[in-house]
Amino acid sequence: MTIFNKTKTRDNSHFPDQLETMVYAFIIHTLLPGTCKVLYYRVYGNEYDNENNNSDTEVRLTRKDDIHDIASQVHSEYQFRCAAVHRSVDDDIQRLGNEDTLPEFELGFLRIPDGSTFKHEKIVVWMGIGNTGFTLICEKTENRMLAENVLRTVIRFLQEHLRLLNQPLEAALKSDKVALVLSRFLPDGNLLFMNHRVSVTICLINKA
Repeated sequence: MTIFNKTKTRDNSHFPDQLETMVYAFIIHTLLPGTCKVLYYRVYGNEYDNENNNSDTEVRLTRKDDIHDIASQVHSEYQFRCAAVHRSVDDDIQRLGNEDTLPEFELGFLRIPDGSTFKHEKIVVWMGIGNTGFTLICEKTENRMLAENVLRTVIRFLQEHLRLLNQPLEAALKSDKVALVLSRFLPDGNLLFMNHRVSVTICLINKA
């Protein structure tokens, strides 16, 4: 049975209760002490107008550096919170609990000012536990509660099909499966206002 159907276009007629808005990027990265590693990322927005006539390779490298910079900021924030409450790595692993239910995530928001990492101000919404962090980079005008809800939904399906919380390297090894989950719940970088009925409809279409 095919869990996800990959399509190039979306028919929104199935989802009348959806409205759309754009995010810049989605990242999966590590959280354990040490160097932060980006396991998967997808960039939707265009922050680079190539006004300096940089090559495509230079633009890609700059984008990659920017993504790693944001992941590292989230990693540092997460480690700071763990240290503040004296929570160890073993404590985090125990919080993962049952593989069939999502644990209580650490949730955070970061403001990225103009000209620091990106030309324009961004808002970062992140969730994480154990060694796995999930991050959305949004425009400053985005609805943070909506971003949090969409991110939680994406994590739920990634955990259901890839067990990323227990084996985060699967994000790099099975990037095609991650991309398929994103195509349903973060299509083309759009945050979707989804009620429960819409979410169930997407699940049924996925399993068709």
